[in-house]
Amino acid sequence: MGILGLAVASGCLAATLLWWPGMPEAATYRLQVASVPERVFMHFVEGRTLPRAEAFLDDTLRSKYVLFRDRQPQLVKSPAMGTSMPLRVTDKLPKPNNPWGAMTWNGEADQLVVFRVRGIQSDHQRLRRVAVERDGVLTRLPMRGVSRSPSQSMPVPEIADGYLTRALEKSTFLAWVEERAVPHQGLSVVVGRHHNRRESDTVYLVIRMPQTDRTFKIILGWKTVKREGAYAIIPGRRN
Repeated sequence: MGILGLAVASGCLAATLLWWPGMPEAATYRLQVASVPERVFMHFVEGRTLPRAEAFLDDTLRSKYVLFRDRQPQLVKSPAMGTSMPLRVTDKLPKPNNPWGAMTWNGEADQLVVFRVRGIQSDHQRLRRVAVERDGVLTRLPMRGVSRSPSQSMPVPEIADGYLTRALEKSTFLAWVEERAVPHQGLSVVVGRHHNRRESDTVYLVIRMPQTDRTFKIILGWKTVKREGAYAIIPGRRN
């Protein structure tokens, strides 16, 4: 077979593979995260939703004064989780014309991926509020400490971050999240608490990828913790 014939045959084979029925096609997903002070978060709450928050954050002339740009989501790469890594992950830091920190990747349906969000600044290190987009509406979710009953799941469970770190090392993290956290259209949110004044709380975002392209959007409200001695005093909170 000549060179021309070989090239034609190779092209036909590639086209056949691309269009072969039943072959899984990778979808494109995006995670958008905005971190703001708790008082800004609560300013937009109406009932359980934040109808005006997204428009405000998209207004770059105003939102640039309230966004924390040190809380970019990071992909958790842990072979112990037993999941394959998504393909071609790209991160985009918040820019003047795009206030949302975003991660974009390709993957297959039912694949799991985990992102971590933490603060670097010394203030606003306590996570107090969470809102995720469900059916196109940003909805505030209650945060609660985990109960003793392993069968009881919560919208946003919170637990010592050291426990979650050990669960990642022991490959029990994903099983714990599926047991304890209620998924919100494929997105589960878990909060790892730190009590040392020098440490920021950690937010884990676990996504089970749907069949089609999707954007997951979340707003986090952070609060400064009053300090005394070597450890932080955690003020009372309401949900």
